[in-house]
Amino acid sequence: MKKIEEKILADIEKHHMICDGDTVVVAVSGGADSMCLLHFFNKFSSKLNINVICAHVNHGIRGAEADSDEAFVREFCEKNGIKSVFAHFDVPGISESTKESLEQCGRRLRYDFFSQVCHDGKIATAHNLNDSVETFLFNFSRGTGLKGLTGIPPVRNNIIRPLSSCTRDEIEEYLNAENISFVTDSTNLSDDYSRNKIRHNIVPVLKELNNGFFSVFTNCVSTLTDTEDYLAKQTKSAFERVFFEDKFSVEGILSYDKVIQDRVIIKIAEYFGAKDVSFNHVEIIKSFLLGSGAVMLPGGVTLASDGKKLYKQEKPLPDVEIHESYNEEINSYSFPGCKLIVEFIDKEDVKHYNIEKLCSSGYADADKLKNSVFRTRRNGDRFRFSCAEHSKSLKNLFKEKNITPADRYGIPMLADENNILWINGVGVSEYASIDENTENIVRIYVSESCPD
Repeated sequence: MKKIEEKILADIEKHHMICDGDTVVVAVSGGADSMCLLHFFNKFSSKLNINVICAHVNHGIRGAEADSDEAFVREFCEKNGIKSVFAHFDVPGISESTKESLEQCGRRLRYDFFSQVCHDGKIATAHNLNDSVETFLFNFSRGTGLKGLTGIPPVRNNIIRPLSSCTRDEIEEYLNAENISFVTDSTNLSDDYSRNKIRHNIVPVLKELNNGFFSVFTNCVSTLTDTEDYLAKQTKSAFERVFFEDKFSVEGILSYDKVIQDRVIIKIAEYFGAKDVSFNHVEIIKSFLLGSGAVMLPGGVTLASDGKKLYKQEKPLPDVEIHESYNEEINSYSFPGCKLIVEFIDKEDVKHYNIEKLCSSGYADADKLKNSVFRTRRNGDRFRFSCAEHSKSLKNLFKEKNITPADRYGIPMLADENNILWINGVGVSEYASIDENTENIVRIYVSESCPD
């Protein structure tokens, strides 16, 4: 038995990933990691007493390359007698209608499909140690709490990650030794994406600085995970102690040390439905805890205090003046009611869609956004659709778009000195729309959750 196989089997046992007789749906793209995982489970299916199903998703994004990957996976399964299922989705089209990013939409559709296939079984994904390092560094660069620095967990509900302790080098060495082919996604070769920049430029330097970097990283994450688990238990206990009839005692919250105070406030906000609550939001809440005040949080939840109780405020707040400059180097912005994402898009991915649909989904000409700011509405603001004869007042525009008065408070928009360029729930205006001369495209949208 090869060393990597022993490592995978040990992790499966350590984390209780599989039960006798389980059906294991292996998520397979055709890349090195997923082919390693599929080959391993096929090889050890009898020893583990499991039923193996290969599941492949074609997202309808990479055209002929994606079709070729699907054919490769299908041929491998047929050759090795592995049961397989395949799904096709028009992710660009679906994400346009649901207002999700391509990544969010693709992930949701993938896991919905895997769940349908596995029923009460397990979903095995091929996340490895390199992926965990990249996630750690990505979260660290964006700013995160302790939980964001604990890497990718080996098990989450019925999702298992048997390669969590294996490096990408170990995986590729194993594939070579077992004579297993794999495909390479061309998008992984460029530095157009943040994770690729980390993978190609940062991780190699860390390995150069310390030959045992992955071992050190594993030990560090283990310590951080233990610390996070302990603090989570303390936070749960504190949350229960300060809870009273859907309100929370301010005196009780402030009786704890700062670390628990902050975490309890985040947990209270999440209890009421807020999402992506940051420690910046926590500081705002703490600034009015002993007096009175309120703040609108991501997810549209308003948290308020009367000096004695912290509670959810049902009435909307008036608009608060926000002014945050757009910077093409920054891809996320914290707004009182949400988190805004600005994602660069490959022109090839949207070339089949008309301008009107792209504008309504938040696709804009990146070069037209210079010297703009994210802000809330102001008196006199008007919006003009692409090719429209006249602009409209925001009041009339919101009525037309069925945006309720409550939802208009704090609604985020992007504007330059003279014009509104984008409004959440409305789309991109004529002044930032894509045209035949567009070279760089971004999509602006509201994120209400964080992909793994």
